[in-house]
Order: sequence, then C-alpha cells, then structure tokens
Amino acid sequence: MSSVQAQDVNQIIAYGSGRTALKYIAFSALVLVVGLVVAFGRNNWLLGVPLAAVAAVVIVWQINGLLTAKPLVLLSPAGLRLNLDGYVFLDIPWREVAGISSLDLTFEVLKKRWYDFSADTPRYSLGKEQYRDVTALQVSEAFADKTVLPLWRAVNRNSRGLRRFGIGMATFTPAPNSTASRLSNIFPTQDGKRFVTLPHSVLSVGRDQLRAEIEARWHAFGERQQRASQSPWSPQCASGGGAFGVTLRRNGTSAVAMTKAAMITRNASA
Repeated sequence: MSSVQAQDVNQIIAYGSGRTALKYIAFSALVLVVGLVVAFGRNNWLLGVPLAAVAAVVIVWQINGLLTAKPLVLLSPAGLRLNLDGYVFLDIPWREVAGISSLDLTFEVLKKRWYDFSADTPRYSLGKEQYRDVTALQVSEAFADKTVLPLWRAVNRNSRGLRRFGIGMATFTPAPNSTASRLSNIFPTQDGKRFVTLPHSVLSVGRDQLRAEIEARWHAFGERQQRASQSPWSPQCASGGGAFGVTLRRNGTSAVAMTKAAMITRNASA
C-alpha cells in the first residue's frame, strides 16, 4: 500500500488530462512554427502551409478538449469510471477489482530527430518510451470479456469516424506499436491476467497519491459490494444511469459529481 494518506473515501475525485494535454499542445505549437518557417522562410508553400494549417486545427481541438472534456477517471464509493474516448465510458465496481499492482507500459512515439534545411524536410523516427510503475487494476477474465471487450469494440468503431476526435484515455495513452489497438496499453494482459491501467502522468497526479486513493476505496467498499451483490435483497440500480449514474457539473476547471449510490444513502439517512 502507498505511504501517501488518502482523502475521505466517501469523497468523489475526478482526474483530468492537465499537464499531459498541455504537452501535446506545446508539440502542436512547435509543428505550427516549423510549418510557418518552411512556408515563409524557405518559400516551400506546398509543404509549409498544409503543415501549419493542420497544426492550427489540432491546437484548437486540443484546447477545446482541455476546457470541455469530461474527467478521464472518476473515483467514487460505487467504483471507478474510465473515460475511454469521450463517448465510451467503462464502469468498474470495486467488487470487480481482484488486486492492485504496478506495470511498466512500453509504447512507440514519433520523435523529431533534426531538421535538414537543405532538404526542406523534417526528419522523424519511431522510438520507444515507457510509463513506469503504472497503477494497474486486475479484473477477472469474465468481467473483461463481458464488459471491457464490447467497449473496446465501440472505441474502435468510433476511431473510424468523427468521434475519433473525442478526448479520453485513448487520446493520451499511445499503443505499444503502430499495428496494435489504441487501447492495448489501457487493457493489457500479462502472465494470463487482465488489467486496467491508470497512467498517473496522463492523469496529472502523483503515482503514490493516485494509488493511495484507489486502494483506500477498494478496501473500504470492495468487500461490502461483494456481500451486497450476493444478498438476495440487494437493490437493483435504476436503468439509464448504470451502476454509477454519474452526473457532472463543472465550476471553472473543477468537476463536482454525485453518484446515485450516494444519493440513495443520503435520502435514507434523512
């Protein structure tokens, strides 16, 4: 267990893209500058203008996503909600978490090597990078097949249309290689075990703090949910909101959320 003290386990916490999105915006701004230099400095309008135009569009999209996108991860007493692509969300009740561990995720990125002014061509190469000590939630194979796999397919369908521009975990978590699915590093399989990973650098939160918050809620609510699900008198969740029924309300850059489970508890104690 992490040595960092978790907050009140009944508190709902939202994590967004934060510094990770700013890093992508900075890279796009660099591409925009390169395009302008090529167009006006080298008089190569055919290459420079399209490059600058694409970079400008991407910057607008990224800034809009940073300001308006829903949180990437939401922790609540009911469980964990993962924003996959801005349209598809995965709800993981704490009872479905079999264990919490750490994994290293390797992925390919396009790295700018140098700029050859004589050839008017930016030089890039594929390189390997890693997210180290990523918090990983182990889930059962049954849960992965029944719940995760259909959502995986939905995200892949969205990636072929206009919805591919949604902002979610898949936006900031690169695939292991150019031929792998964009969700391969979010739902990896290692040693025959299924995991859901939460890269802390993507979520703009410290590794120890993120793990402490997750472990505290898992220990507090996991066993309780298992007992409730085995009870013949356990209440069923209302349709339409799922097990979480999360409603978000933004106040500036913060997100306030309340689950149906918390609302039911409050009404019962009133």
